[in-house]
This record gives sequence, structure tokens and C-alpha cells, in this order.
Amino acid sequence: YCLFAEMAASMGPQSLDGSLYMNEVKWGDFQCGWEAMMHLEKESEQDIYNRILYRRAEVLGLSFTTSQPESYAIVRLACLCRVIEPSRGKKIEEAFAELKPEERQALTKYLRMDGLTSKPAFILCESSNFLENCLSNGEVGVLPALKILLKVYVAAEKEFRGSSRAVLTVRLNQLAVFAKDFGGSVTFQDLPFDMIRNKESEATCVPKMWIPVTNQAVLNELADKGKQLAKSLLNGNISDRQFKVAMQKAFPELSYFPVGAEVQRLQTYGAMLSALWLICGQYEAFIRQQVEEEQLSKQSWAWIQEWMKEGVKILNEEAVDATLTFMAIHALGKIPEFRDELAPGFDAQSHDVALSHILRNKPEVVPSFMRLPAKYRNLIIDSLSVDFQFSQFLQAENVPANLEMVKEQMAPHGDEGFAFFCFRIFVQMCGKLGSKSLVGSVFMTEPQFQRFRPGLDALQNLKTNEAGMAYNAFLLLQGSKALSRFASPEHQALARLLCLGSASDHASGDAVRKAFDDLLPADKASLTRWLIADGITNKPGYVLCSAPDLLRNAQANPAVGLTDALTMMVRVQERCDVANSMTLRPPSRKVYVHLNDLASWAQDAGAVMGEFKQARLEVRSEDLGDTRVFSVQVIRPKRSGAAKNQHGSGSGSCACAFLRCLVQLFILMAMLATGMFAAALHCFPEKIPRAAMVEIDKAGVSRHRLMYATAGVSCLMFLLLMLTCCRRRCGSSCEECGSVRSCCNCRSAGCFGCSGRAGTLACGYSRLEFDLI
Repeated sequence: YCLFAEMAASMGPQSLDGSLYMNEVKWGDFQCGWEAMMHLEKESEQDIYNRILYRRAEVLGLSFTTSQPESYAIVRLACLCRVIEPSRGKKIEEAFAELKPEERQALTKYLRMDGLTSKPAFILCESSNFLENCLSNGEVGVLPALKILLKVYVAAEKEFRGSSRAVLTVRLNQLAVFAKDFGGSVTFQDLPFDMIRNKESEATCVPKMWIPVTNQAVLNELADKGKQLAKSLLNGNISDRQFKVAMQKAFPELSYFPVGAEVQRLQTYGAMLSALWLICGQYEAFIRQQVEEEQLSKQSWAWIQEWMKEGVKILNEEAVDATLTFMAIHALGKIPEFRDELAPGFDAQSHDVALSHILRNKPEVVPSFMRLPAKYRNLIIDSLSVDFQFSQFLQAENVPANLEMVKEQMAPHGDEGFAFFCFRIFVQMCGKLGSKSLVGSVFMTEPQFQRFRPGLDALQNLKTNEAGMAYNAFLLLQGSKALSRFASPEHQALARLLCLGSASDHASGDAVRKAFDDLLPADKASLTRWLIADGITNKPGYVLCSAPDLLRNAQANPAVGLTDALTMMVRVQERCDVANSMTLRPPSRKVYVHLNDLASWAQDAGAVMGEFKQARLEVRSEDLGDTRVFSVQVIRPKRSGAAKNQHGSGSGSCACAFLRCLVQLFILMAMLATGMFAAALHCFPEKIPRAAMVEIDKAGVSRHRLMYATAGVSCLMFLLLMLTCCRRRCGSSCEECGSVRSCCNCRSAGCFGCSGRAGTLACGYSRLEFDLI
């Protein structure tokens, strides 16, 4: 009775108006089990279990004989699938018969394990939901479900080999969810999974979304679907809804995104939909979600359409299919599980390079790519291998060496390769805000397009110009929008700073120029040399990651300002130069410098003037192949110490300095007096007054001992004088780093912890010790 009441109330959270669970069908199942349990005192456990199976076989019209193991397995599978109609029971029987003989034998063996005479027995929790979802999903079916079930049994047996437990549990809840949402562009039975052991007697089956495909027939089928979809785009006779349905069937990679990668999935959808609107010429669909004042103009749309027709020449099914494929797979490298399993050692920042590695070495897990012609496979791999971030290029975080790599990788593919590379970037940017809305391109507004177009022109100029020339032309074009004049010979560095500072008018450009002009001549020269190093003739070139955030935060913070930000960049440059000089390897073409921590400090620095520059910098280096990466870490000063130094640097410092001078004068005089006396005792004893010598003899002190004692005192005075001088040098305010210290106590970085340039040899070693190593 208690079991009946508990089962009847199992759906209580959904409704308390009666029992939603205990309908006629459920009552029949319960009655079958209850009647069987009534014989528990007279019959064995196996007999009771067989009673239940026999009763279910009668309902479904299936044969059941204990002497026929396969009939036992079929009826048990029907119970697991929760079928109640004879027609569905027949489907299970037919699917079981379609298995290979060795598969039927193995599955029968596992289904008959009872934990009594044959051990261990496996309880597959949620197996009913899994099989039920497979039956209801037309893209899966019964036969693939049985094959996966057999694989689960085999994997569980392997995982628990050597276990003494009679009954083991395997949870299939994640597999059940995957089976419910699976889209049938590849075969479900090829699904890989991991068997993860949770407890001594329990494991969980975790499916992997990526299914390797090597069957040529399946690849041909995917290729046909892709070409048909491309043909529909070229004909312009497909709606957004039809396109979404078709692309999910043509590109199985769209199901690879787990719950935690929803942003990447929507960005992928946004890019693919943007390709639809661009290729079909659907202007209204493209701009429908954009703010009216910022909508992409018809003139810009006309330029894009002309560029696609004359420059990109995306006019055939193969090119459209390759573009859609690229958009479908471009974000796979951002999925941590996918990257960690198939390309270990690559971090999130190298997601494009990680994906190119996977496409080279394990293309079967990306079937849409694998089915493409070799020409487009090589083009996609080369496009990813350059690891070119267009957004970084627009803000001049990149250097000419990045363009040089693009030119080298795309040159073998000719003009068509350059066009494909540029169009891929444009389409990807159009879908950048797909996570916000898939109704039109929210990102590619008129202001964004005007900002995008110079970079696009620079990329296309690579076909005929050298990388350095194309890069400088881009900087000059961008700088001309913000500069009222070219202020100095350092205009190339200034132009890059304008891009880093996102200056788009004369007001913002003049702010950057003024900060650059306010630098000390030596600092300006150092920063210029750093900014114009192109990685081609002047190696290395520095990719300044997060420099735009640093300048933006510094400008927005009244306690910092652009000049201090540039000064800190000079300090970073000095440390990078020292680190480069300490290695014996030849210089790389490009070096990545991550300034995100310094950018955060520019935002958080307090209202005390000069606090920003009091921070100590640590630069840590890491070599990734032929690329060096510097990570700048900021050791922030203590706020209370800074305030105290600020208040104490006025009248207190003058008094303290006067007392220090008196002490040093006294030590100097004592050193000279004792030294001269010791010298006189040694060299000119006859010139010492006789009265003094008499007093010395009366005291019973040996003249030699007295000489050595006074000489020792003189040496001690000399050492003490040197220590006070060094203490004074350390205690002074550091003009180069801007840190303010008390006159008697160095609170910012220790005795030799000058965070700016080193003035002494000791400080020089300090900089290496504290800020680099």
C-alpha cells in the first residue's frame, strides 16, 4: 500500500488535483508487479522477475521462454522502452533481429545478468528515458539506440573490471537528454562517450557531442545537403526559418555546443544568417533590428554587394557552401571540452590555431569540413593558422608581422583566397552580436561599417603591397580622421597610438597627441621605437593586447590621465627589452604583451595624484613555439602608505633632511679625525705632542694597539657614511617612476626596489630580480 501511495503521488509537484500518475496503464503495470510480489514467499527472485516479463510479453504479443535467452532480452528491452502497444513491441523485436549475431549475443548476455548467478548486474538508471527518447526521435530510432546501449554495457564492464560488487549502477541521464535533442545529420550509433566513475559502484555515461564520421556515404549525403542549401541561397528562395532548419541538418557541428557555450552557438547562428542575408541581397532583413539613427546606409549596402560580386566573386555553389561551412565551424575552438580533448596544450586565446590543429590531425570529428573539396579544406586551415584577430588589427594592437603572416599564408591561394579570407571576417563580424538577437545583424551598423572598411581595404591591399606598406597606409588613414596636424617626426608611432586610443575626431586625437608630447624626450624615443617595430625589418614587433583598454581607462580616470599611462607603457617596454636581452634565442617576429592587469589598475587607481605610477610592475614571459608572450602584473601600492607619504613629503622631509646632513657631517669628521690620528701614530709618531704621548703611556695602552683601534674606528665610520648615503638615495622621491616615499623610510619597494629606471648597479639588479624574474 505504501508503495502504491508513493507512486500515485509521484507527480504531485505538477498538480494536487487527483493523481496524475496512476492512470489505467500505470495501474496495470503496478498490478502486474504487485501480483508477482505476492509469490515471493513461495518462488525464487528469478521466478518472480520472469513472471513480470512473461506478463509484459503477453500484453505486447511477444514470445517469452526462459530457455530462449534472446526472447528474454527482447521482452526486457520492451519493458525498458515503456512500450504498451504490440506494434511498438514488434519494432523492438525487429530492431534486435537486425543486430549482428555477435551483437545480439553480447547484448543478451548483459541483459540477463541478474546479480545472483551471473555477476555483476548493471542497473542503467534513466535507461528507460534514453530508449523512450530514441524511439520518439525520428532521427535516432531503435537500432542505433540498441547499439549505443551495448557500447555502454561494454564500457561499464571495462570500467568496473575487478569489482567485487554484485550490482553496479550506470547513470544515463545526460545520454537521455542528448538522444532527445539529437539532429540526424550523422549516425547516432557512432556517438563517443566517456564512462566517468563517481563512486566505488557507480559511474556516469557522459556523451561527447562531436561524432567522428569516416563513412563516405554519410559524407556524400552531407555534401549533397550543403550544396542544396547553397543553391537555395544563390536562387534567393529561402526564408530565415527554412534556412535554420536546413542548416541544422546539413551541419552536424551546430549540435556540438554545450550549455556553457550558448554565446558561441548564437554567434555562429548569427554569422550563418548574415551570410544568408548578404548572399540573397536581403537589405531590410539585415538592418531590421538596428537603431534607426545608426542603420547601415543603402550606399554602404550597395558597396558591399558590389564588393561581393566583383571582389569576393561568391557566385557558385562550392564557394557558398565553403563559406557556410566555415561559419558553422569557426567557433568550435572556443569550446573548452572540444579543445582540451582534441588539441591539448592550446589555451582559449589560441582557439583558431587549436581548430586548425584539429582539422589537420582529426578532421573526422568535423564532417562538414571533411566533405569539402581539398582546395577549400586547405584554404580554411590556412585562414585559421594565421591566428589573425581583425578587431585587434582595427585598434592597432597587431603589428605588420601579423599582416605578413596573412600574406604568406594566403598567397598560395591567389586572389580567390584573399577574397574568401576577407569575406569570412566580414560575415563573422556581422554575426558578432548574435547572442543579443538573431533578427538581423545588430553589429554591422553604419558607424561600425565605416570603422571596419579601412581595415578591409588594408587586407585587400596585401594582394599587391608589402605588409609594412599596407599597415602604414592603414595607420595613416585612421590617423588622418583624428589628427588636425602631423605634430612630430614620430607620426607613425602617434598614428598607432591614435588607433590604440580609438581616437575618431580632432578632440580625442589632440588629447592623445598632447600626452605623447608631454613625455620626456628619452621616454618618447623609447616608446616610438617600441610602437614602430614591425616584426619584419625591426624585430620583434609588439602586439599590445588590451592597450586600448589601458588608454581608455586612464583617460576616464582624473587621477591617472594619458601621460601617466604612456609613461607606464615605457616602463613595460624597458622590462620587455631587458627580458629579451636575457635570452639566447633569435628574436621572434612578434611578441604579445598582455596589458589587461595594467588597464584594470588604470581604472581603479585612487584620487591621490601619482598613485598610479607608484605601482610596481612584474613582467613574466612565456614562449609558445616561435612566439613570446609577456604578461604584465601590477603590484599595487598600499593606499594608507601612499597617503602617509603624500602628507609627509612637505615640511617633515626638510627637517629630516637637515638632521641627516648633521649626522653625516659628524660621521665624516669622526672618520677623518680617527684616520689621521692612526696615520700619525704609524708614520709620524715624533710629531705627536709629547704631553699626549705621556698620557697614552700613563694609561698603559700599547701604541700599536691604539693605532689599530683608531684605524678600525675610522673604517667603521667610513662604512656608516656609505650606508647613510645609500639610505638617502633610496629614501628620495623617484622622479622617473613617480613613487613618493618618506625621507627616512622607503615604503614603496624596499631599499633597492626602485620601480623606475635603475640609477645604480644595485638598483639595476633589483629591477631584474623583482620586476622580471
